[in-house]
Amino acid sequence: MSYVYTVARIRGMENHLLEPAFFSRLMDSAGIDDALKALGDTSYSQWISGAASFDKAIDSEILATCKELETFVPDKELLDIFRLPYDFHNVKVLLKGLFKVRGGDSEGRRYDLLSKLGTIDTEELKLAIETEEYGFLPYGLTDLLPKCWQLWEQTKNAQSVELLIDDAMFKALLKVAEGLNMPEILYWVKSRIDVENLRSVIRLARMKYESAKALPFLHDGGTIRADDMARLLNEPQETWARILSYSDISSVLSALQDSQDIKLSLSEVSKSLDDYLVRVLENAKYSMDAPANVLLYLLTKESEARNMRVALVCVAGGLDREFGRRLLSNGR
Repeated sequence: MSYVYTVARIRGMENHLLEPAFFSRLMDSAGIDDALKALGDTSYSQWISGAASFDKAIDSEILATCKELETFVPDKELLDIFRLPYDFHNVKVLLKGLFKVRGGDSEGRRYDLLSKLGTIDTEELKLAIETEEYGFLPYGLTDLLPKCWQLWEQTKNAQSVELLIDDAMFKALLKVAEGLNMPEILYWVKSRIDVENLRSVIRLARMKYESAKALPFLHDGGTIRADDMARLLNEPQETWARILSYSDISSVLSALQDSQDIKLSLSEVSKSLDDYLVRVLENAKYSMDAPANVLLYLLTKESEARNMRVALVCVAGGLDREFGRRLLSNGR
């Protein structure tokens, strides 16, 4: 199926992406009101009704982008690859709320944390989970949700349930990607699993975990075996890039170690890994018929939204602007 028209439309949309310099200027705003005024000439301005609404406004912009792409992208599963993780985020939010309610916390539900960026309508998902009527849910959720409840009843450990949900999410992503028969998209999904596993390994290393105890925190299906990721915990961090030199993600480790960012905050490490996931698809830019341009554009737009959140949160909260600048993604 030809993607020439689709890519041409996306090239036009790319002209409206915000330049990195914009976020640097936004970070210099005297206060949140000035920052919101600076958004007046951007596509985000149509969604903002006040200083308290910028987070919802950012989600609204991303959702509008997805809906626009739906009108001309031939394979809707490409959009699902991007949106599906938000469904699993919503499942986590709803389950954790119910866990608290059943534990006696009547205020445990946090519907405000639900994202409309998923493929499943949030009201339908909420009704299904709260009534335990899972039959119509996609992505294996029909089987997953009873397992989540069973695990919770046995352990009362919310982290174990989250790991089970994450594992199911990656299996669902792999299934959708395999159905597309697009090698570059499947490779990106596998790379996303690598990134999540590496985040976990870095976190576990800081907590002094041994490799034998790491596997429950890691997921299968990436380009790097979960066992091999776990073994990193037996080695000095400065050797990790060399150990994984056969994989593309080793370049991230090399850059982190050169700048010593791996010893800084997890948020800065996560930023580097998020940037890597955009770079995995960058070769699509040089093709006018590559379906990967759809996902690449969405990831770039998501990166833009993340920069927007970082800048506005820093300005609104009076946080360290220089630290905030280090968290900004490279963008376009």
